[in-house]
Amino acid sequence: MQASLRRACAAALALLLAPAFAQDPAREVLPEQRQPLAFVAPSGLVPVGDKLLFTAFHVVNGQEPWVTDGTAAGTMLLKDIRPGFRGSFPAGYVAFGKHVYFTATDGQSGLELWRTDGTEQGTQRVTDLRAGEEDATPNALTVFRGALYFVADDGRNGFQLWKTLGDAEGTTRVSSINTGRGAVVRQLTVAGDRLFFTATTPEQGHELWVTEGTPASTRLVKDVRPGPEDSGIQNMVAVGRDLFFTASDGVHGIELWKSDGSERGTVLVKDIRPGEGASRPAYLLPFRGALYFAADDGTHGVELWKSDGTATGTSLVKDVRPGPGHALPSYLTEFQGSVWFAATDGAQGMELWRSDGTAAGTVLVKDIAPGAPSGSPARFAVAAGQLWFSANDGTAGMEPWTSDGTSAGTRRAADVAAGARDASPAGFRALGDAVLFIADDGAGNERLWRRGADGRTVLVGDPLKARLR
Repeated sequence: MQASLRRACAAALALLLAPAFAQDPAREVLPEQRQPLAFVAPSGLVPVGDKLLFTAFHVVNGQEPWVTDGTAAGTMLLKDIRPGFRGSFPAGYVAFGKHVYFTATDGQSGLELWRTDGTEQGTQRVTDLRAGEEDATPNALTVFRGALYFVADDGRNGFQLWKTLGDAEGTTRVSSINTGRGAVVRQLTVAGDRLFFTATTPEQGHELWVTEGTPASTRLVKDVRPGPEDSGIQNMVAVGRDLFFTASDGVHGIELWKSDGSERGTVLVKDIRPGEGASRPAYLLPFRGALYFAADDGTHGVELWKSDGTATGTSLVKDVRPGPGHALPSYLTEFQGSVWFAATDGAQGMELWRSDGTAAGTVLVKDIAPGAPSGSPARFAVAAGQLWFSANDGTAGMEPWTSDGTSAGTRRAADVAAGARDASPAGFRALGDAVLFIADDGAGNERLWRRGADGRTVLVGDPLKARLR
């Protein structure tokens, strides 16, 4: 953490001392917006009221929560939770009720649960689960049945499942699994009226658990890999009332499983790669009542698959790269009634594809970097009615792109980092008729940007910079 703090501090100081960017008419970013700012490394854009909440590093305040309405005047430090340059390290923003909850430290208590309504006065610690400077480290914040559930360590019971109604009195511990320093609870996922998670015991290892929100209803679902060895449960996602996930029972490799919350109803969906070999399903996406994912059956390579939860209803959608070569479908995202993803057919590199769930309807949308090179689309998000992603056309580096669902309407939104340098944009989030995102300015500094309805991309301002000059 100290190393990252030093890097962020150095970057912020460089920004304060750097001259404005020189004008470059080839760039689509407004020249007057290329100014040094006092905050860097924004992350975690989430709505709070009519603004966006995010974390950023400031040379004076360290890492703290900020808010923006997309304008320079409306971008400000929300609260200096830990006064001084050390920062409160806010993270894990999740909306619940009229507030956004997150973890932070004020320097007197460790990392604890906080909430904000978007105002300085309304930014307060919820509870101090682990008294003193030690960290409770709340994480995996998840809304379920009118409460906010999370994992935390109170210093006595290890990492257990907790829930809160938004205040100290309404914060209680739900689980008591293997209490002590070795307790581990992870991967909270809601499916239907149940909250699934994984937890560790000496007898079963790290396996699947479920709760309806009370200690009495919290139980082991199934020891997927019998005995103390872990089944390696990952990629938990809900499709209707069922939970899908990947795991290995020790007989089969890592394959697709599902659970209805009962031991009998927790089953291997299909041994896609028969025997001990692993198909390793990844990028699981619920779509039209089914599950879409990437997997390798040992014959076709890593390709696009779908499943209705039965063995017979689990099938290859299309061999995008014919033969044993890997198409490597990734970043599966629902947009305009189709599944969008990145893949390669072997002739083109990794490019933008979409599928309606049929082989005939699985098509290349655009060859962003023409020919064998890869456009490498990634970090997909739907915002303001468009599909946003990062891609490299071979000329402008890794920059923000948008698609309206057509090849002609798939284009680069801006050249944030001039020339072939990579901006590596991420975190696309709509705010009114604009889209905000995080990207490198070409000088190694992650900054906050705004793409307006007028098609212009500007650097979001920092009203504190005047005080630091």
